[in-house]
Amino acid sequence: MARFDGKVVLITGGTRGIGLAFVHAFATAGATVAWTGSTAKSVEAARSDMPAAAANSGLAAELGDPDAPVAMVSTVVSDHGRLDVLINNAGVTDASSDPWDSTVEEWDRIMAADLRAPFFAARAAADAMRTVGGGSIIMLGSIAGQIGGVATGPAYAACKAGIEGLTRSLARRFAGLGIRVNCISPSGVETDMVAAWPAEVRARVQAMTPLGRLGRPDEVTEAALYLAGEGSSYVTGQTINVNGGAYMG
Repeated sequence: MARFDGKVVLITGGTRGIGLAFVHAFATAGATVAWTGSTAKSVEAARSDMPAAAANSGLAAELGDPDAPVAMVSTVVSDHGRLDVLINNAGVTDASSDPWDSTVEEWDRIMAADLRAPFFAARAAADAMRTVGGGSIIMLGSIAGQIGGVATGPAYAACKAGIEGLTRSLARRFAGLGIRVNCISPSGVETDMVAAWPAEVRARVQAMTPLGRLGRPDEVTEAALYLAGEGSSYVTGQTINVNGGAYMG
C-alpha cells in the first residue's frame, strides 16, 4: 500500500460514509489528515469515529457558502504548513428524484455544494500545492452523472457529470504545476445513505450491476490511495469507475 508519511491530506465530507472511510485509509497510510463536516455539531459528533491521529483535525465547513472552500484550505495550510492531497468528497443530493419537484432554490443549493465548491476548493488547494512542488486532487463523481441517476434527481446528476468535465479541465491547467487531477466515480456503495434507499431502488441498482452487489467503502478508498500516490504519477484527467460494471463507458 502507498505510504503518505509527511503528507497532509484534506478530505471534505469526512464525517460519514465514503468520506469517513477515506479518513481511516489515509491515516492508516501515515498521512496527517484534516477532514470537514458541514457544521460544528456534525464535526463534534464524528470525532469518536475517527482514528486517534485525526480526531482533533476536523473543521466545520458549509461548502455551499461561497467563502467556505477557500477558508477551509487556508485553515488547513495554516494548521499543518502544507497541503499535498485534496479529496473533494462532500456533497448533497436532491430532495426528490422527480424532476417535477425541483425548484430554483433546490437546484442552486445543489449546484453550489456539488460543483461550485469543488472548483474553488481545488483552485485554492492548487495554489497551496504549487509551493511544495505539486500534489494530487481527487474529485468524487458518481454513476448518476454517467447514466442520469437512479436514486437521485437531475441536479445531482448534472453536477456529477460536470465534475468529470471539471476534472479534465483542471488536469490540463494544473499539470504544469506538478498537480494531478483525477476523478473517482462510484455506483451504490454500502453506506448509511445507501442503506436508507427504498428496497426497490437497492434491488434495481444490484440488478443493473454485472457483479451483482453493491460496493464497499474500502473498494473506493483503494482507488483514492492509488490516485493520490506515486504509483499514479503518470495519471491525470482520468475517471476511475468503481461500480461493479454498471457503467462501462
